[in-house]
Amino acid sequence: MIIDIHVHPFYKENRILDEMARAGVDYAVLLAVDADPMDVEKPEIRSRLRARHLESSIDFWGFQALSIEDQIKKFFQDLIIYYPNLKSSNQEIADLVKKYPDKFIGFGSVNPNKDEDYVEAKLKEVSDLGLKGIKMLPTLQMFNPSENKNFERICEYCEKNRKILLYHTGCDPGPWENPSLSEDANPKYLAKVLETYSPTIVLAHTGSYSAWKPGIWLDEALELGRKFDNVYFDTAAVSNIIYSEKTLKRIKEAVGLERLLFGSDYPVVWGSDMKYEVNVIKSCDYLTDEEKERILGQNAAEILGMT
Repeated sequence: MIIDIHVHPFYKENRILDEMARAGVDYAVLLAVDADPMDVEKPEIRSRLRARHLESSIDFWGFQALSIEDQIKKFFQDLIIYYPNLKSSNQEIADLVKKYPDKFIGFGSVNPNKDEDYVEAKLKEVSDLGLKGIKMLPTLQMFNPSENKNFERICEYCEKNRKILLYHTGCDPGPWENPSLSEDANPKYLAKVLETYSPTIVLAHTGSYSAWKPGIWLDEALELGRKFDNVYFDTAAVSNIIYSEKTLKRIKEAVGLERLLFGSDYPVVWGSDMKYEVNVIKSCDYLTDEEKERILGQNAAEILGMT
């Protein structure tokens, strides 16, 4: 069985299903994203991002015609233009799962920048809709996990209700390719909250995605995994890094391959698709057949309660 733990429903469902069939993927975890570009206007968020942008823009980006606020707003606008069939709400994800329960698994999302009542309502929605987990992105959602009280509430909810927390680590497209602006997605900032709460948490991209600095926070991701055995890792968008002999050895020694999960990040990785990502694992010379089976599906099935 092959389970893709990291799929964005940016295309119509028939296209996703066709891609799954072509790749031999049995189940796809569809991810909601609850993000509001206008959160960048909140004083505490705006000041933090402006300071980071100012510190890095001269050396990293050079001259920018747009403010960091306008860059972020434009990114969200462009996302809708590029993917007009994008589905990102909890309800939309649940509807797809209801329509194709033998193919799709749904994860919701909760914006931690909103007030406590909003967050509690969204958590109730996740439960009511029967979603299996929650997707969080400190980049697009513009929060730091060590400072955000609502994120603590989300972790507590996931632990108590046995929901998986799929948490973005590493850089992100658009303005967040700047490592300074993606600093909140460094896995090290999770340590504080994980001292108190123990949800099953999957570090998306294993802290390693960066167009400019590949493997950017791999060390921090593995260190977090050494400290907390409820921390897992997915390989979305970083298969070229993860499935090298050197990196696989490091992962095996640090946390074991039982905590490594297959994710394609379909369809947002340019020049890649599900079939390509599956074949990277199947053709890897540094994995046994048993290890390939675990990564492609068994590990995910265990934390999803499918075994």
